[in-house]
Amino acid sequence: MQTFDFEALRTQFPLLEQRNYLATHSLGVLPQKAFLDIEAYTQSLYLGRRALPSWLERYEEMFVLIETLLNAPTGSIALAPSATAAQAAIAATIQPNAKRNRIIITDLDFPSCRYLWKSQVHRGFEITDIASVDGMQISSADIIAQLDERVAIVAVSLVSYLNSARLDIQPIIDAAHSVGAIVVLDAYQAVGTIPLDVTLLNVDVLVGGTHKWLCGGMGLAFAYVRPSLAARLDPVYPGWFAHLEPTTFATNFIPSTGARRFQQGTPSIEPIYTSRAGLRFAIDIGIEQIHQRNIELTTYLIDCADACGIPVNTPRSHHQRGGTVCLGVNRAEVVAQELAALGIDVDTRSSLGIRVSPHPCNTEQDCQQLIEAVANLESKVLV
Repeated sequence: MQTFDFEALRTQFPLLEQRNYLATHSLGVLPQKAFLDIEAYTQSLYLGRRALPSWLERYEEMFVLIETLLNAPTGSIALAPSATAAQAAIAATIQPNAKRNRIIITDLDFPSCRYLWKSQVHRGFEITDIASVDGMQISSADIIAQLDERVAIVAVSLVSYLNSARLDIQPIIDAAHSVGAIVVLDAYQAVGTIPLDVTLLNVDVLVGGTHKWLCGGMGLAFAYVRPSLAARLDPVYPGWFAHLEPTTFATNFIPSTGARRFQQGTPSIEPIYTSRAGLRFAIDIGIEQIHQRNIELTTYLIDCADACGIPVNTPRSHHQRGGTVCLGVNRAEVVAQELAALGIDVDTRSSLGIRVSPHPCNTEQDCQQLIEAVANLESKVLV
């Protein structure tokens, strides 16, 4: 396997040359090639409908890139404007009945997903909302203990948006399948920094998007749907891009084969252009190498925080965390603003402090600069 010098690759990301950017979990760093793609899109707008062939070519390439990234079978990916929309397309196809009417979620899931799944009570579902005992993690045993033959869907996040706690998902998938439930896995905070093989996972549905760890533009999400599941689910709110032959403009709907049957209307073209370079980078470098580099940097961050007495509100084992470290600072919003003034970009999340997410092309020096700045702010500016 080829190894890469991430520091040498840093020049491919202009923002990293300008700022100490440590907020990949929020908005990823666009590669220089993405700006070339943006210019290509801008130029295509002058062509009017003559641009359609090149737009459709880029559109089709997205499916190939995402399938490659996830080791997904051909035809098992659907595109959507958001992860919530992708999940909603699946949720709508599953009807509650007297024998199977439960949905399991957790309080560490992203709010938008929680809103969607909790609203299914209006369709007759019962929601089991599992709370984290320590406010930091949820164990697979806690979820498995709630499984029975009345559960229709387990809809959980692989990595929590709050503090990057990582769920031990394989036992949950296996246990859910043993009682006939499907698993809808929100992997938005994982895809691009944690290796994911949907075939090995045997997950039913996995959703993600491009604007975080995949370093692409906003407005493009995707769903992997296991082929055997897609074949037995009938789309409830399809559009013409879900049709078997969309450009025939048929009067009656014939669903596409595979996951595309869950798509809706005309896709947004701009995020298809802004997201290609980041996907290609992830595939070319390899998620395993990106993951190992992230472990190095986040472990270094934790060690530096410990040395300065800064609380860490993220699981310490790299097996139990994603790509982000939460630092428990006082007055997190003020700290983030002061750091931004120093050229260091992070963000905040409720009472957990600041969230710090190194891109693989960040360096240990970047991490050390952040910790030293936080320690200085804590001891001088914010007392």
